[in-house]
Amino acid sequence: MKLLCVGDIHLGRQPSRLPEGVLDEIRAGDLGPAAAWTRAVDFALDAEADAVLLAGDVVEQEDDFYEAYGDLRRGVDRLAAAGVPVLAVSGNHDVQVLPRLADAVPGFRLLGRGGEWEVEEVSGRDGRRVRVLGWSFPERRVLTSPLAAHELPALDSGIGPVIGLLHCDRDATGSPYAPVRASELESTPVDAWLLGHIHKPDALAPPRPIGYLGSLTGLGPGEAGPRGPWLLESDGTELSLQHLPLAPLRWEELDVPLDELEAGEDVHGLAVAALEALHERISAGRFHPRAVGCRLRFTGRTPHRKEVERSLAAGDPLRVVHAREGIVYFVHDWRMAARPALDLDELARGADPPALIARKVLLLRRPAGDPERSSLLAGARQRLEALSGRRSFAAHGLAPPPDAELSELLERAALGVLDELMAQRRDPA
Repeated sequence: MKLLCVGDIHLGRQPSRLPEGVLDEIRAGDLGPAAAWTRAVDFALDAEADAVLLAGDVVEQEDDFYEAYGDLRRGVDRLAAAGVPVLAVSGNHDVQVLPRLADAVPGFRLLGRGGEWEVEEVSGRDGRRVRVLGWSFPERRVLTSPLAAHELPALDSGIGPVIGLLHCDRDATGSPYAPVRASELESTPVDAWLLGHIHKPDALAPPRPIGYLGSLTGLGPGEAGPRGPWLLESDGTELSLQHLPLAPLRWEELDVPLDELEAGEDVHGLAVAALEALHERISAGRFHPRAVGCRLRFTGRTPHRKEVERSLAAGDPLRVVHAREGIVYFVHDWRMAARPALDLDELARGADPPALIARKVLLLRRPAGDPERSSLLAGARQRLEALSGRRSFAAHGLAPPPDAELSELLERAALGVLDELMAQRRDPA
């Protein structure tokens, strides 16, 4: 049995931060939530899904009724024609409009109206059955947990798995959006909880998936990473979930290391290489977006930091659109996070605090087994135990951090302090 499970869609909202070069190639409407919903419906039909579940915030806001009606109706009509029911719960964004849409769109079933739990059975083509348990927001702000404030219907065993569908704010005490504790979800007798509201998807791992489905498509640069629906499959006893990155628009954050940079103007070649590597990764997958917006983060250490900034200002990556094999890549933002190169050997010759730190870093970089390095790491372990109030790691059944991990932690901290000290030396104010 197959269920296509969809998180926050937000029909009526348009994607942000799209440059003119992208809009010259693709209409904004072909990259937004409506296009993502169409892709999800296409997949449900091709995969012969037995039902589609929507976890709330199907619509962006109450006055999007007419726009959302057309987009939602077209998808539901196609599913209904294939005998695929659509079950949904309302969230805080569509508490008023979703019940109206459910009344106006045949084949669209809203569970848990009025804030009362409701369960509905769904039968699959293979004869297996599941029950979908749902609760809908009765008003835009809900200050109490729906699991604590409302009684669940009887969930008799032997009929098939129970899938909980809920829009809520997990482990957010005081939230006005149906705050629910993870412990409440875990103690409720359901086989899976599919949640809406938070746009970053969880892992949803078997044997008992509990977590957020995430947004159907990234609505802005803050929603980086793959987005799309989930395919839930049940063999009658076990559940499996697969994330499907079907979103037509994808946002990514790319680190561009500058450690090996030889000249400031070479930064553009490194940026293009990072975009090419991203394309190779995305194009190797089964599903491809139509556009990918990237934030470039220039990292590492380089003596050419000022030249890089001048080169980026002169040839701004934000003005460039790259089209590769039907996918349009663009840069919507870049950040300079690279730090000045440090000559540790030169610094270590001094007698001031930066010299002391430089010598410690050089000591950490010695080969494993070096006696002085081992002594430094042993002292660091003792300090960590003292700071945490523990007699020893072993006394509490904990494994001490391996040398490589501890050395990396110490070097990162030491270089951070050294950067601050060198900045003060350059500008005492």
